[in-house]
Formats: sequence, C-alpha cells, structure tokens
Amino acid sequence: MKKDFVEERRSKILEYVNSQGRADISELSSVLKTAEATIRRDLATLEKDNLIYRVHGGVIKREQPSIWQTTALQDRLGMNSERKERIAKFVTQLVHDGDSLMIDGGSTTMLAAKALCTKKNLLVVSNAPPIGELLINYNDNKVILTGGELLKETSAMIGNAAQHSLEQYRTDKAIIGVSGLLADEGCFAAVPQEAEIKRLMSFNSRETIVITDSSKIGVRAFCFVCDFTHVDKLVTDKDISSEALENLKQQDVEVYIV
Repeated sequence: MKKDFVEERRSKILEYVNSQGRADISELSSVLKTAEATIRRDLATLEKDNLIYRVHGGVIKREQPSIWQTTALQDRLGMNSERKERIAKFVTQLVHDGDSLMIDGGSTTMLAAKALCTKKNLLVVSNAPPIGELLINYNDNKVILTGGELLKETSAMIGNAAQHSLEQYRTDKAIIGVSGLLADEGCFAAVPQEAEIKRLMSFNSRETIVITDSSKIGVRAFCFVCDFTHVDKLVTDKDISSEALENLKQQDVEVYIV
C-alpha cells in the first residue's frame, strides 16, 4: 500500500511538471501537501529514471526523444503485461460475433486477438501471421493474411504487398496499437512501413479502436499515423494523465480506462 502511495505521488509530480513545463520544490510541496525533503527524494528518483531534469531549486519538463526503433515482439509482451492483459480483455466488449476486423501486429494486439477467440464467426484481416494462426482455430473464424515482407523481430508483414492487400478490403473495425500517442497531435509508429499499415487499416474501416497502455501516451515516435479524426475509441489504463484524457474527449474520442 505504501509503495502504491509513493508511486501515485510521483505520478502526480510528473503530471504537474509536464503540464506546467517547470516547477519549484516549494510549489510542488504546496500542491501535493508534502514535505520539501520528500519532494526532493521523489525528484531524484524521477531524474534517475530519465523522466525530468532537475535544476537549482526545482525541476523542468524532459522532452522525450522520438522513438524510431521497434523491439522484439516477445520482449514487448513482457512489458506492462498486466495492463496489456486488462486492455486486451476489455476489447472483447467492443467486438461482436460476426464482425469484420483489421488487426495489426503488436504485443497488445496479439493479446487482444487471444481474448477475441471467445467470439464467433469473425472475419479478420491481419499483417501478423501469429494473430491469424491463433484466431483461425476458433469458432468458425475466417482469416485473411496480407502477405508482404515478414519481419523477424515483430512477426508482422510490411511492404508494398501488405499495403496493396489492405487497400482492397473494407471492414467494420480496425484494432491497432501505437508506439506513441500525443493527445494534441495523433498516433505514431516507430518505423514508416508500420505506420502505413496502421494508417490503411484505420482509413479502410468504419471504426478505429486504438489500444495502448498509458506508457505510450505523451510519447512521440518517428512516423505519424493519423490524427484523432480517424480514431473513434481508445482503450488504455488508469495512469493516463487528466490533461490527455480531457484533450481526447474534446476531440470526440471515446476513452475506456481499464
């Protein structure tokens, strides 16, 4: 319980600094009703984790570098796994038997596909063979794989063949993951080929559902995917900042916090 309280306090410090750009120690002490010595210890931890910059008497916001590389799928499956499992399970409430779906390759979307095995008679278009192999074994689902160049690290297919395949189809819903999401800009992917796959899935579906844990929110990646005029729903966890949540709601994005 004590650990949870400390993490919550540090999360509030980070949220405040990111919204204001900078803050004094005395200011943070007043806002959080916490001793300045405690604030200093929190700031030391946040700086060690590369989340803020400490300056004389206070702290300034640390701009995160754009993500331009992707990690192996198996490594990502182990990161924030509990949050991703909750998000994946909730997706089943947004998908109905008989829906047609586009699902892109990724760790959270892989977990979502696993959860969707409880649904019946789905038509799924995916650029990820592991997702296709999983869903084809359940409840009369039909799977179409895009073809293209298979990436060893992500187990997803990219390139002209994958894009051409997606251009042919129109589905009820697209379920996509992101490498970064800025509430005042849109969704991002780490590499250009992945961004194009996500963009085509979103544009060629009647409804786009973005699923991501909150660690990706407030992060800019190298390649822009789409703005929020092309996103209908976002499923994330409770650590999304209040500022980002309000910004997304103002753009008519339905946000589900699980």
